[in-house]
Amino acid sequence: EDCQLQNMEYNDNLLDKLLLRIFRNLVTKNTGGVTSERAGILGLVDQARTFLLQPGQTPEAQHKMVRDTLAGLMTPVLPPFYRIFMAGIVPGTDTQLGPWFYAPYLTSFVTPTFFGFLVGPSYPNRRKDGQLGGLVVEKCKFLQESGCKGLCLHQCKLPAQQFFQDELGLALTVSPNFVTQECQWSFGETPLPPAEDPAFP
Repeated sequence: EDCQLQNMEYNDNLLDKLLLRIFRNLVTKNTGGVTSERAGILGLVDQARTFLLQPGQTPEAQHKMVRDTLAGLMTPVLPPFYRIFMAGIVPGTDTQLGPWFYAPYLTSFVTPTFFGFLVGPSYPNRRKDGQLGGLVVEKCKFLQESGCKGLCLHQCKLPAQQFFQDELGLALTVSPNFVTQECQWSFGETPLPPAEDPAFP
């Protein structure tokens, strides 16, 4: 079912504009040169759609492109720091003592500042289990401007879940609502496999 609400007007600040420019450049790099002359989020949507529609495109290639882009955005410095101090992973080993109890909440508290350029306004809330570590996106900017469930699922939801688990050591469940374009992010919550996830058709 399509979104039934009016479009939201987004007011990007200087940080949002800078991060979007960096993110778009990384997408160009990780897609082998896919770009767009359109400005801002609409240009990013063009890039995402062009990559999606390439001949022989696969969900796995889309997931990898987004994971690589997220890794580039975080720089080589932040993931190791996060893995130690948030996920509790012992450096140089596969031993994980965490995630530490504060990791889901602190992640939900910091995320709105650095991902607003992509999803728009968001704020911390509680996960469905009642614990801290939830984040609700009021009306996802990327989903609103793309109007595409496939882009949402394969160039946001799944690769974000994979990136947090595999690269940062913290489980994440992303739960989009396609009727309202609201989206619930639950840090520390193990996601369902796609075959069992109601977000998938």
